[in-house]
Amino acid sequence: MVKKTIYRAEYRVLLAKLRELREDQGLSQTAIAKSLGWSQQSFSAVEAGARRLDVIEFFELAQALGLDKRQAVELLLDV
Repeated sequence: MVKKTIYRAEYRVLLAKLRELREDQGLSQTAIAKSLGWSQQSFSAVEAGARRLDVIEFFELAQALGLDKRQAVELLLDV
C-alpha cells in the first residue's frame, strides 16, 4: 500500500525545515498566516502535518519566509 505523502518522512522533514525558518526569523504562526491570507488554525494544521501543502501553497509559504523560487526548490531537494 502506498503511503500518502502527508505521512512520509520526507514531508515531515520539509515541514520541520519550514518551521525552523519561521522560528529563526522570529515570526509567529499568526504573522505568517496573516501574510498568506490564511487563518492561524490552518497554518498550525500545516505545521503539525494534519493538512498538506499543495505546490502553490508551498511556494507562497517559502516566499513569505523570504525564499525565492530557486531557494525553495533547493529546500525540497535537500529533503
